[in-house]
Amino acid sequence: MLPPPHHNFAPKGPKITMTPTRARVGDTVRILVQGFQNEVFPEPLFTWTRVGSRLLDGSAEHDGKELVLERVPAELNGSMYRCTAQNPLGSTDTHTRLIVFENPNIPRGTEDSNGE
Repeated sequence: MLPPPHHNFAPKGPKITMTPTRARVGDTVRILVQGFQNEVFPEPLFTWTRVGSRLLDGSAEHDGKELVLERVPAELNGSMYRCTAQNPLGSTDTHTRLIVFENPNIPRGTEDSNGE
């Protein structure tokens, strides 16, 4: 039997989507929390961190349901991101790995050329 809807729940198992699903070098990638396996109340706070490093913009963490990575470089391939959702009743971590594919429109080695 399902519990009545007014019960409070700790967040558990958030669903995370990444767009585009196949990120290429230079794309802007959005990682978004879609929802949970159960109704969560009170609404949790979300914090994004990059495992073992800083986020692309140099910050240690980012608050909000969505993490946006602008113009991803090839170096981010394989990087792990942790989304922590927490409310007064508990917290949960979800990890997602970013795979960055080569972009045929950007020849290798020209991204950082200084026009020589």
